[in-house]
Amino acid sequence: MSDIKIKNEDSPYIFSIPHSGELLTSQMEWQLTPQSWKFLPNVDWHLNELYGFLKHYKVNTISTPHSRYVVDVNRPLLANKFGNYRDSIVYETNTWDEEIYALKPSEEEIDRRIERYYKPYHAELEALIIEKVKKFGKVYLIDLHSFMGPVSADVCLGNRNGTTCSDEFFTTLYNAFISENFETVKNDVFIGGYITKSYAVEDVVESVQVELHYSNYIDASDLDVAKVPQRNTALFHEAAFKLEKVFERLGIEKKDKSLFGGMFG
Repeated sequence: MSDIKIKNEDSPYIFSIPHSGELLTSQMEWQLTPQSWKFLPNVDWHLNELYGFLKHYKVNTISTPHSRYVVDVNRPLLANKFGNYRDSIVYETNTWDEEIYALKPSEEEIDRRIERYYKPYHAELEALIIEKVKKFGKVYLIDLHSFMGPVSADVCLGNRNGTTCSDEFFTTLYNAFISENFETVKNDVFIGGYITKSYAVEDVVESVQVELHYSNYIDASDLDVAKVPQRNTALFHEAAFKLEKVFERLGIEKKDKSLFGGMFG
């Protein structure tokens, strides 16, 4: 049974949130170091809640409740199975380059994680894309992430240096963020990961990665300590309101057009 969360709508827009889950497997409970069990850094904190307004719009969404430390679905299947977080499906170290396991997982366990958590995400995403391409002829895949450094801008948009979407769509999205006063850069460090790269099909699937700086919705004082950062209520709602306006500028239709049909519905 798949844990993947999908909202299927009559729309060519697909929003993927692959790194916001925080669940770990029960086996990891006794494999991780005590510190790693308490805290694993640089999850895309609270993005499912931040983009919660999408439930009120005619868009498709896909996400996983499991942590990127269980398995990273934004890595190619042919990548290293176990090793550095930058290029492995299962991380041996955290994003601060610290060892996270007191007892490292076996090759068999890593293979089980890939079968149980990695492959279902891509199977569901691929099926969603195929369904919407058949219906609309073109799909817009927007992969949502968040970050802390090395870019100082509010938002970094990535399309693999112009290879995963048209200039027209990329410029439209860029201008939408700029119009809502997000300092936005293009292909600066974050050029787009595996999902953005692998699902792009010229003139059929236009894919973009959106990286949102943590400081837009999390207190800076929460970002330099080894604990799960709490969302700042004022920042959080301001950011969600602005993000909702960004995607409205793409012409995405709201399902509930009543007064409170948006993020407060």
